[in-house]
Amino acid sequence: MKRLLIVMVVLSAAINTHAQSNNPAPPKEAGQPAATTVDPSRDPGVRKLTRRERKEALKNLQERFQQFLKDVEPIIQPTEVDTFLILESDAQRDRFIEEFWNHRDPDPKASGNPYRDNYFDRLAEAKQKFKFLISDRARMYLIQGEPGDVVKVDCDRYLQPIEVWRYAFLEGLGHDVSLLFYIPRYENDYRLWKAEGTGADALGQLLSIEGQRQGVNGVFLESAALGATMVSKISIDCKDGDAVLKAIYQTQQNRFDIPKLFIPPVVKEEDVHRMLRTSVIADPAARKFTAEISTKYPTKRGAMTAAEVTILVPTSELVAKDLGGAKFYDVDVVGEVLRNDQMFESFRYRFDFPVESVQGRIPIVFERYLRPNEYVARVKVTDANAPSEAMLEQKLSVPYLEDSAERVAQVREGERAVGLLQEQMHSREDQLRIASLGEDMISGLQHIETLVIGDRIKAVEFYLDGRKVMTKRTLPYTLDLDFGDVPQPRKIKAVGLDEKGVFVAGDEVIVNTGSDPFHVRIVTPRVAVNLQGKVRVEIEAGAPEGKAVEAVELYLNDSKLATMFSPPYIQTINIPANVGIGYLRAVARLKDDPTTEPVEDVVLINTPAFMEQVNVHLVELPTTVISGSRHLNDLSQTAFKVMDQGKEVKIEKFEYVKNLPLSLGLAVDTSASMRPRMMAAQRAGVEFFKSVLRPRDQAFIVAFDTQPSLLQKWSKTLADMNAALASLRAEQSTALYDAIVFSLYNFKNIKGQKALVVITDGKDTASKFTFDQAVEFAKRAAIPIYVVGIGIKPNEIDTRYKMQRFAAETGGSSFQITEVSELKRIYSDIQAELRSQYVLGFYPPEGVKPGGKWREVNVQVTQGKAKTIRGYYP
Repeated sequence: MKRLLIVMVVLSAAINTHAQSNNPAPPKEAGQPAATTVDPSRDPGVRKLTRRERKEALKNLQERFQQFLKDVEPIIQPTEVDTFLILESDAQRDRFIEEFWNHRDPDPKASGNPYRDNYFDRLAEAKQKFKFLISDRARMYLIQGEPGDVVKVDCDRYLQPIEVWRYAFLEGLGHDVSLLFYIPRYENDYRLWKAEGTGADALGQLLSIEGQRQGVNGVFLESAALGATMVSKISIDCKDGDAVLKAIYQTQQNRFDIPKLFIPPVVKEEDVHRMLRTSVIADPAARKFTAEISTKYPTKRGAMTAAEVTILVPTSELVAKDLGGAKFYDVDVVGEVLRNDQMFESFRYRFDFPVESVQGRIPIVFERYLRPNEYVARVKVTDANAPSEAMLEQKLSVPYLEDSAERVAQVREGERAVGLLQEQMHSREDQLRIASLGEDMISGLQHIETLVIGDRIKAVEFYLDGRKVMTKRTLPYTLDLDFGDVPQPRKIKAVGLDEKGVFVAGDEVIVNTGSDPFHVRIVTPRVAVNLQGKVRVEIEAGAPEGKAVEAVELYLNDSKLATMFSPPYIQTINIPANVGIGYLRAVARLKDDPTTEPVEDVVLINTPAFMEQVNVHLVELPTTVISGSRHLNDLSQTAFKVMDQGKEVKIEKFEYVKNLPLSLGLAVDTSASMRPRMMAAQRAGVEFFKSVLRPRDQAFIVAFDTQPSLLQKWSKTLADMNAALASLRAEQSTALYDAIVFSLYNFKNIKGQKALVVITDGKDTASKFTFDQAVEFAKRAAIPIYVVGIGIKPNEIDTRYKMQRFAAETGGSSFQITEVSELKRIYSDIQAELRSQYVLGFYPPEGVKPGGKWREVNVQVTQGKAKTIRGYYP
């Protein structure tokens, strides 16, 4: 083993590298990631300070903030230092420190912060072990932790004082890593040896005067590394000499990666700069304009008083943005509320005003609910279309308000409702209700709670999608259900039984039904095993914004029992004793909108053993046939063959449709990297909807950065789309997968031709859903996804692959462009494809039941190439 080590050292050659200073950031050529390099033009107010500015700012800091910077110097990013020094108040600095540790917390949801705690433990130890925290050993200790073993080499005849640190594992270097620290001649502290310079110079740093003398006599080879004689002397004459030789060899092999050990843990660029975007800090490069601020206290909520802040901004001070002929003023507001010079809360708002809607001055109004006390509000108002801003400060003397007459009435109404509930609880009617799970997307482990009224219910059976999962025979009647990794429609039913196992009451809820505002639902009864006589039926219905429900009809089987023209939609009906198995059906229609089909809901009644309704639905495949660069639109049914799991199935439906009404979703990446492209993307979006939307079409818009948000709900109005596009701002991270799931969720219960267009310029950096989970959700949704990648480099193979996968699984397309101006051509291609398609329909083979596994589908065609979804879930 010793001979092998000697040979390895002799053969290893020292290679020139860039000289390293005490600054831990290595040069780009050494492979340092540029994750935190920021172009100041992308974030107004963010700029790199000069050495003089940094020194002046440090001098003006309180001692505790100076100490903070000293303590975290080994792990703080250069941009974080500049950000901290730019902050204008101690309250902001306290908030920065809190967020500094939060960004490094490995599990933000857990209590405590193990990274911060471990770091300060190391810091206390480092102060005891080392003279200076800026020394190489101290920095290594703080960043990489305590080594598993430290070998102090005593061989001053040939070597300078040396320590070998051994780590079981180091990221980027692997397992069983040895690092070599030495004291240079005429210095008094250790440095990390990095194998810099020529072979002779690099290794000469480790040698004592005697060792160098041996080298002068020719024993030390200038061209390679240590000569064989010197290797032998170190190995034999020096205690722990083999540990030194191993460290020399490993360092030479890892010479490009060794400097990276001093790089602090990478923090997302967006996290570093979010602090400035959410703080009231003047931008020295921005033009200042005048604005007026005033406050009043109109109402209260519980013990909190509403501070209504009004800011008047002259339109003459703002720049209007033109989108497709429509002009908008776009204003961003960032604010802080201080109490006793401490940060009490911070807030942000965005306002978008059509130019024609305001004259002279724009009134910006917002409310903050505060407890009665003295505060100071600091506000920055920024023109999103120009580098100009107003800095405002206002004292808030928040008073205590007596309850208003309206509030007293609300309290009395609440007391009345509680009284009714108590009355129900003491009545003879036994009831079982499932507590609401909310309207958001639901996945993962969920806690199901029930409310039981009456004393007959002695057990509750829980069902998930028709399958009984548990019977609870003791209070509380609750259950934890796993809804899976991705949101999908799930039906939860709870059935209350008496002590003999006879049905008493039940309830049912369906989650992940989508965000379509036009809906109807029979609220009660939901579970009806033995329903006869007088029955109270309660129905809930909703309409899209700007529309109204014309009527809700209630049917028993095929017989219409009632038509209700205004809420509450409650009707008491009489169900004959001999009706047997049947169903209640509620149908809602929109007022003055013949183009929108009615929606309905059905509840089965008098079903034995809680029978479930099982439907085998026709599977429809929207299919495009392409030959070269053109679409084939004159093929007959005989030209197509549909394969389900490799076996041909009968085509039950075939039609070629043109000019279909479209339901489109547009998801736009608004992360910080999109800032230079945002204006062009907005204009391209305006042109897209202008050319695509027709009277029977509808669309929605989602913006996504750290998380997706619905900017515009389903609408048929071009003005709504333009207003939503005008409100786009670019900042923070990229939650691409979350945006796709969130956008597809909006298509639930939407009928007709559907498609999602996603525009992004980078990889996902912030999603809660994984790539695989998002693909799974996309496959279940079966909605074509058209992904447009802007400026994504050819070597970003993984990002391009994932975009292509979303498109391929859903029958859409993936596009890669370099300029936003190319969007117009892509939008035209997407529209042409969606407007003219074949629709192939088939029924799943016998024995395939709803809720089964994914089934792969392939469409074969005699001419060209067919493009459609890759499969379906029964």
